[in-house]
Formats: sequence, C-alpha cells, structure tokens
Amino acid sequence: MATKKKKKKAPAHPARRGRKRGRGPLYAVIALLLIAVAALALFLFKRPKPEIPVNAGLALSVGTHGNAPGALDSPRGIAMAPNGDIYVADLANSRIAVYGGDGAFKFVFGKQGAEPGKAKPGEFNEPSGVAVGPDSTVYVADAWNGRIQKFDAKGKPMGEYGGSRYSFYSPRNVAVDAQGNLYVADTGNSMVKVIDPAGKMFKSIGGPGKADGLFSETFGVAVNSRGEVFVADHGNHRIQKFSALPGLNFVKSAKVKGWAEVDPFWPMLACDRQDLVYASDENNHKVWIYDADLNYRGTIGSGPVPAPFQSPLGLAFAPTGELWVSDMGNNRLLKLSPFTVPVPAR
Repeated sequence: MATKKKKKKAPAHPARRGRKRGRGPLYAVIALLLIAVAALALFLFKRPKPEIPVNAGLALSVGTHGNAPGALDSPRGIAMAPNGDIYVADLANSRIAVYGGDGAFKFVFGKQGAEPGKAKPGEFNEPSGVAVGPDSTVYVADAWNGRIQKFDAKGKPMGEYGGSRYSFYSPRNVAVDAQGNLYVADTGNSMVKVIDPAGKMFKSIGGPGKADGLFSETFGVAVNSRGEVFVADHGNHRIQKFSALPGLNFVKSAKVKGWAEVDPFWPMLACDRQDLVYASDENNHKVWIYDADLNYRGTIGSGPVPAPFQSPLGLAFAPTGELWVSDMGNNRLLKLSPFTVPVPAR
C-alpha cells in the first residue's frame, strides 16, 4: 500500500518572517517600559511628601530661667484647667508651677523628695507630665517615684496611684477624658494604663514591641472629644490611635517624619477642638499636625516663618482654643497666635 507523502509547508512570506522575528525585541522594549513606569510610580508613592507650613507666631511668653517664683527650669508637660489656669511640670525645680490664662504667675506646689519609695505626698522625683480633670483635680506623673499623684486645684495632696497595685515603671505622662478616666503613659513598661475615677485600674494596652498596638516606650498620650486615644510611640517613631473605651482597640498608626530623622525626646501630644492631633518634636523644633485619622495636615516650625520656640515639649489648648507650648530650650511657656491648618485638597 502506497504511503501518502506529507505536504511540505509553503515557505512564509518574507514580510511575515520579518514581523515574526521582530516581536522578540519589541516585547523586550515593552517590558522595559513597564518596569520603568512601575519604578517611577513606586518612587513617587514612597518619596517623602513636602511639609505643609502652618504659620503660628508668638502671642505671649511666660517665665524666665531659674528657681524663683514664676521662673522655670526645664519645663515638660503642661495642662489646662477648666478655668483657664495653666499647670506646668517644672521638672528641674521638682514642682508644679501654676499661671493664669493671661500668663500671670499664681503659685507653685511640690518639692524634691527622698529616694524612690520613700517620698512623701507632694514630693517629686522628676515630675514629667500633668493633666487636669473636668472636676479640676490635678494629676502629676511623678516618674522616678513610680506613681501618679493627685492634688486639688490649689496643690493640696489628695492621694496617689502607685506601688504593686499599679506597677508603674517611670510613668512620664497623663491625660484625662471627659468622664474623668485617667490614661497613664507607663513609659518603662511600654504601656498605657487606664484608671477610672474611683482609682481602679481596669484597662491596659501595649507592651514592648514593633507590631500594631505595641510600643517602644510611651510618652505623650491624648484623648479627643470622641474618647479616641492617641499615643506617642517614641522608639517606633509613630503615633498610634486606639478606639474609645471600653474597647481601646488599635485603629491605625502613622510615622512622624521628624521623629524618624532624629530620635524624639519625650514627644508629647494634644488634641484641639476640631480633633486635630498635635505632636511635639523637640529635636527639630517643630510641631506636627494630623487629623483624627492620622493623615498629615501641616507643621508649625516649617517654611519661611521661623518657629517661635526652641525644643517644644508640652502642648495644651486653652478653653478658648489657643495653643500653649512648653518651650524647654528657652525655659518658658508660649501662647501662639491664632493660625489656620490647611484643609486638604479634594
């Protein structure tokens, strides 16, 4: 039986052969273009966004350097009372200094105490943070005595939170919400502990680490009008946001540009009446501003207008809305002129 001969394929048209051979180089060019576009997009996405200057001038300066009444030495945390008085953790003088809303000196209370564990009520060993509750109770973070002391508005001791019941290790800051719950930045334990108005410690968040909800030392702590909590996570160069009580669940974090450039020194936080979050940056002489969702909004101390402070630390808002800053580098308090935080483009 005869076998069928296979038909030979007709040779490709010369023009077709050229097109087929040309596809390889063409695909390579397209691939290179796609890689270049992707690299450019990644660069544009990751490159640092320019700072947005928020121009805030100096309206009032309070205090001089020293230990005389009305003077300050290395002021740290500050807090506003409901009546507009300003309470200052005057660290190197081991006391709390009190000024009126007009900047007039009123009085001081407290003094250097004995070694940790032996200090009496009203004695301090590095008073670092201060908060005033809605009932005008004053809370002071007495760092190296490992306690939070309570005082009335005139500086009379009312008790303390410390010892094995609370197990604080160098607590550096405090905040109070509208219900009188106290939030303690337990710095050495990298935690925030919450104490109710009756003195019961009923909640804690954090612990050492880099993951969401953990901290590498806690310093600033602030609560906004919705009860949401913001924590300055010093060693991780970020602010972390938590939901309001009773959950206190992690919500979001944001890296602070200036904190990543130079390790921040005792960064502190405050929230204004619009729930914007302000974060001090002592090393870069700036205050960073974020919205309640931790989107960057602007920087005081950036741009052509010189910052009115050197080494800002404590931040607090007066009942009338003005921002006060403890200017540690100049040993004074500053009230800033009214300023506008830019609204983000839509």
